[in-house]
Amino acid sequence: MITFICTLSLSTFSAKLTGSQPLTELVKQLGAGINISLFEHNWSTPQQIWQEDYLTKLKKIKKAHFKTVRFPIAFDMFLQPNSTNLMPEILLKMQEIYTNCKALNLNLVFTYHYGKLTDYNSFSEQEKVSWIWKQVQRRFTGEGYETLFFELYNEPTINAGLWKSMAETLIRYLRYEDKDRVYIVGGTNYNNIEELRTLGRINDNRTLYTFHFYEPFIFTHQGAEWEADKTYITGIPYPYKQSTMPPLPKKARGTDVEENFNKYKTEGTQEYLSNKITSALHWCNLNNMILICTETGVIGNVRNADRERYLKDVTNILNSNGIAAMLWDYDQKFTVTKPNGKPIKPVRKWIKHS
Repeated sequence: MITFICTLSLSTFSAKLTGSQPLTELVKQLGAGINISLFEHNWSTPQQIWQEDYLTKLKKIKKAHFKTVRFPIAFDMFLQPNSTNLMPEILLKMQEIYTNCKALNLNLVFTYHYGKLTDYNSFSEQEKVSWIWKQVQRRFTGEGYETLFFELYNEPTINAGLWKSMAETLIRYLRYEDKDRVYIVGGTNYNNIEELRTLGRINDNRTLYTFHFYEPFIFTHQGAEWEADKTYITGIPYPYKQSTMPPLPKKARGTDVEENFNKYKTEGTQEYLSNKITSALHWCNLNNMILICTETGVIGNVRNADRERYLKDVTNILNSNGIAAMLWDYDQKFTVTKPNGKPIKPVRKWIKHS
């Protein structure tokens, strides 16, 4: 059963019907953002997810003065049997989430998570992803053009040329039906910041460009069980300090893990993080691509002092360069909040100055 704060249909709202605000102004209003990890939990059932209390989280997020919430959704979980039509329940739930965010004055980003795109099925997946987004877009036609954003595909890993073609086609298909909706798209290789150069600017004036930033990965994901072949070295400090570095395990010798371990001396620094981000930002500015970051963070396995130093550096770099960002995540393995919902110190400072 789905409960609404407000039961009015979208057509009864008096908000603007077109997106007249420039993208540069929209990005400024995004401010400090946070991800709610829930609707991409493909290890749960849709019925279990419907019962989850996300509204309490939204209220705490608002109380903490975040301005934007990103909701990843594993849309493939919510398809009707033997069909690419979405279950009515997920569209109702998305409308409910939007209505609640609107009541709380929170910007909202919906994201297509855990798609099945490969180099070998790009055409069929392109059609499916396009149709799924068309169903969502039609649900929100005429509403939320300055507060509701669609991030079209999370962390693609296919060939860069294929992805660029797919992204361009997907946006063209969707734009045909809605001239004002703001879309968000990033590069391949898991929305790698370097891949923005390969993606380049898409011929669309209402598109934002995103990257995900978990660098150095050997630090931010240490101990992550879903990346066990890459992240089994724990106790890595931030910033790099030779005297507190753990030893290199024997099994890492001759592998990519050893290479990443050895590079950490230069990559585990504020200077490296800053250069990585500002270089990409400079390139995007030259190519008229407005840049945001829809995921960044560090796993909770890391020592608190190291986590806080990393989050302080990353958020300061993003903020000083005017890049709106959404931390991963509110209350899961990468949580940036305490059990009472209050953000940890560096995040509170970032929110205050965003």
